[in-house]
Amino acid sequence: MSVLLFGNRYKLDLLAALAEAGKGGVSVSTLAAAHKVPASVYYAPLKDLLEAGLAIRLAPVPGERRRWYVASEHRVWRTVRVLARELNDIERRTE
Repeated sequence: MSVLLFGNRYKLDLLAALAEAGKGGVSVSTLAAAHKVPASVYYAPLKDLLEAGLAIRLAPVPGERRRWYVASEHRVWRTVRVLARELNDIERRTE
C-alpha cells in the first residue's frame, strides 16, 4: 500500500509512527527494529518530511546516541493519523 500511494515501501510506517508518537517522538532505529528492517530504509522518507517542514528533529538527549523526531504542529497530521490507520487496516485485511 505504501509503495502504491507514496512511492516508498516504508513511508507509511514512518508517517503512522510520527502521527501517533506525540511529543515523545520517533527514533528511526527503534522504528526499524520494530519492523525488522534496517534503519536506513527510513532515511529518505524522513529527509523528505524534514525538508517539507512536516517533521522536526529534536535536540539530542545527553548520553543517548539515538536521534528523535516529531511531527510538526501542522494540521495535516490529524488527517495523516486517520489515513495511516485506515490504510494499515486495509493492508492487514488484504494480507
